[in-house]
Amino acid sequence: MKILEAFEVIETLGVPYLQELSTFGALSEDMILDLLQHGRIAHLEKGEYIAHFGEEAADFQVVLKGTLAYYKRFEGHDVLTRHFRQGEQIGFDEMIGLIARNGTDVAAEDCLVLNISSSQFYKLHVDHPAEFGIFMLNLARELAREIELLEDVIGKGTGWQVENTG
Repeated sequence: MKILEAFEVIETLGVPYLQELSTFGALSEDMILDLLQHGRIAHLEKGEYIAHFGEEAADFQVVLKGTLAYYKRFEGHDVLTRHFRQGEQIGFDEMIGLIARNGTDVAAEDCLVLNISSSQFYKLHVDHPAEFGIFMLNLARELAREIELLEDVIGKGTGWQVENTG
């Protein structure tokens, strides 16, 4: 894992690209720059991990570029349950819920990831109160999409199917 300077990433990706990411949707350039300048940006090579099962969740990540694989711990085994793609957040639910990491996040390909600590998250609330509300809506929307995805998986896993009586 290599830690990058915010100015490098902003120069390489550009603000318009960053504003198109779902987690940053409708946020101003100033808010996005604050997130990057006060967060920690890491370049992960394929196979490198962000967090392991059981670690304290004092932060969450936004995938700026690339894909992360998430391995959920089930009965002592790590099971791939989903991929997080650019623009999506990972770990917000654990941080906000004060839950220890319940899985392991691994780079499925080379990627750029922004780490937002709980203290930075709080400071955003103080420094950018209006945009913090938008940021929270973006995060809540992503959690709602995750819930929908999980409900589909659960529904399909029941084996229930509609019989065609026609």
